[in-house]
Amino acid sequence: MDCRIPAGRVPDKRRRKPMNHLFLRYLGYFGPQRKTAEIEFVPGLNVICGASETGKSFIAESVDFMLGREVPERNITEQVGYDRVRLAIESSDGRPLTIDRSVEGGDFVVYDELLAGRAPTGEQRKLRWKHAGTRTDTLSFELLDRIGYAGRRLRQNAKGKTRSLSFRDVARLCVATEEDIQRKGSPAMSGQFVTATAEYAALKLLLTGTDDSALVSVDDDSPQRQRDDGKIELLDQMIEELQAELDEAGIDETELRDQEEKLKNSLSLQAEALRSAQSELNGLLERRGEVATSLRSSRARMKEIEELVARFTLLDSHYKTDIERLGAIYESGSFFVHLTVHACSVCGAHPGEQHLDSDCDGNVEAVVNASRAEIAKIERLRRELAYTLDSLRTEHRDLSEGLPGIEADYRALESQLSEIVSPTVTDERTSFNELTAKMAAVRLSLGKLASLARLRERKTALTEEEEVAGDAPQGTKTVIPKSVQDEFAQEVQQILSDWDYPDASRVFFDEASKDLLISGKGRGSTGKGLRAITHAAFTIGLLQFCKERDLPHPGFVVLDSPLLAYWKPEGEDDDLRGTALKTNFYKYLVGMSKDCQVIVVENEHPPAFVDGQAKVTVFTKNPAVGRYGFFPV
Repeated sequence: MDCRIPAGRVPDKRRRKPMNHLFLRYLGYFGPQRKTAEIEFVPGLNVICGASETGKSFIAESVDFMLGREVPERNITEQVGYDRVRLAIESSDGRPLTIDRSVEGGDFVVYDELLAGRAPTGEQRKLRWKHAGTRTDTLSFELLDRIGYAGRRLRQNAKGKTRSLSFRDVARLCVATEEDIQRKGSPAMSGQFVTATAEYAALKLLLTGTDDSALVSVDDDSPQRQRDDGKIELLDQMIEELQAELDEAGIDETELRDQEEKLKNSLSLQAEALRSAQSELNGLLERRGEVATSLRSSRARMKEIEELVARFTLLDSHYKTDIERLGAIYESGSFFVHLTVHACSVCGAHPGEQHLDSDCDGNVEAVVNASRAEIAKIERLRRELAYTLDSLRTEHRDLSEGLPGIEADYRALESQLSEIVSPTVTDERTSFNELTAKMAAVRLSLGKLASLARLRERKTALTEEEEVAGDAPQGTKTVIPKSVQDEFAQEVQQILSDWDYPDASRVFFDEASKDLLISGKGRGSTGKGLRAITHAAFTIGLLQFCKERDLPHPGFVVLDSPLLAYWKPEGEDDDLRGTALKTNFYKYLVGMSKDCQVIVVENEHPPAFVDGQAKVTVFTKNPAVGRYGFFPV
């Protein structure tokens, strides 16, 4: 079946079905081999409270995800193993609707029956997650149709261009996650420049019941205007994408500037610590190098001495052999000297005629004297050699005795390097690199913010050029009548008064900030705790305002940590402990009509009187007591 609306047509709101409210009845996570994580809701007041890190805030985020958010706000460890989410919704006219979706996002499978953990019995339908004004097969159309808002249109810009209302435009006014409820901006605005016009138009729609269908877009078809419009459209797209990226990262310029300054100081201190550690390391390395050089020199000298001793010992043995040989010559020659003189057996000369003073081979006495002189010379050399050997052995002994000390010094330095100084330098360098990486990330984010500012400046310049041009069409402006603003402000003032909020005697709606002024002070200029409770008053006031005037509204609100000022105040001015606000807050919610539904997520338990008048779910974070958390242990 073709679920698309013919081009140029939208559902006629004058023939819409009677307005209904919606009640959230069940939220569950399913997965193979996983026990279902589930929670049921009732009309009226629902309180989910207990210990931190038990999945309370994740419930609010999951409801927002199942109402058409593109992707989950975050994933948590306990979610691993689950692949499907289910949300059961019941209209005030009794019509049930159960929607299933992958935990990763995408389209929905829906059943026209109220399912909890059981399997469906009827046929399923598929609904697209992304809103499209010309289609009826979207979750957005399904929910808008049930509350009587299908086919409504919202202004997009000052030229009167409009788009179809999406349920996400309404859901953001009903579901306040922990991050939303603490924001400084208006509860009606996301803070994104490119969507501000449509968001304010959505608030006007809920407060007045009037949409922007009657607006006629005025266009200038001149070539220059078309070029400028194309540039502006491109700039809008770039701004939207960059803003979405910054929003996804949760970037705040003030916080980034603070981080940059703190990181500069930390980097300076860390650089000094690194230089000190590196200096100590360099000193130890230098000392170790000196000791290592001394160790190598000692070992080399000892080896050299050992080689010299071995050579000199061999030389001494040669000297000894030479002395023995010369001694034998000397002794033999002595015998010849004392023999009887005869005629020479060689030349036959008589003793008187022999040339005994000649150095011939036959001059025994000369040989004997030469041997004696050579022996004396060798003995002198041996004495000198013995002295040298003694010196070398003494030096070797001294080196050998000093070597253990040098080795001990080397080991001590090596140990100090490997166990103390080097790890310290490594840690300091790692810390320095981490800080450097953080600084780079901060400066990258600041660069993106600067780029966003430049894009907006360029868009403003182009827009101003259009306005200056004489043929530029005059724009229009979304206006919430002053009387409606005052009535809504009085509604919120009465709520704050009933809660006993401090100094709530005067509440006005400030059109410039699209937010409330409470006793002359901007709502967003207070601490996180006070912003949370006044955001809750804004959201509940919008629900009550619509109900009292029979204006369409989903009929439910989800508030995550509205009483932050009770358990995590920012300072003395943000501290509501000791006041009756908490008690009065719950008295008011208990007293609201059961035609409305309020789901409160809080850390602290509500007063005792709430137990019998509301559905209270307590997460204990104790496997042995009560319910541990949203996900089974």
